[in-house]
Amino acid sequence: MLLLLPLAFALPTWPSMTTEELARFEKGELVLRADTSTPLTVSTGIVKVAAPPDILWREALDFEAKKPENPTLKQLDEYKRNSPNDWFVRFQLSVFGIQVVIHDHWTCFPEALTCTWVQDPDKVSDVREEVGHLIVRPEKDGSAIVFHSQFISEVWSPGWVRRWLANDSMINVVDKLRKRTESKAR
Repeated sequence: MLLLLPLAFALPTWPSMTTEELARFEKGELVLRADTSTPLTVSTGIVKVAAPPDILWREALDFEAKKPENPTLKQLDEYKRNSPNDWFVRFQLSVFGIQVVIHDHWTCFPEALTCTWVQDPDKVSDVREEVGHLIVRPEKDGSAIVFHSQFISEVWSPGWVRRWLANDSMINVVDKLRKRTESKAR
């Protein structure tokens, strides 16, 4: 399947980490990178998970489990599916009273334990230029995940809301995924 991808398309790769980030990662702490200094909000969470990659992969793609874990997620609907690894999802978020709707096209590559998503150009979203990816990789004592997201908000939002999305929201998403996955692995 990977051989059928266009040559211009490259799967995301595991990010390099600074010495400080690597030390935190090795201790099992969440490594968080967030930048809201430009209109583009960029956020990345990297963490080890005490569970095998197959369980982490399954839990990372369990969209229904995300609903009760994320208080800002008000609705999540799959509205189209091209194949088991290619689908479209509508996310409706409420962040401090600001309503945000995002339509994403997810494409997963199970053999590479990687998913990518882009904004669905055929639907109206409250963000633009949204892209992201997740990567699961085996580790000595389980696995690890990278969750990366970037977008430009079309909805008026003060800087503190964007900072919250880039920081606290990423902590919420990645840390709750880690906890849920580890509980399933016991």
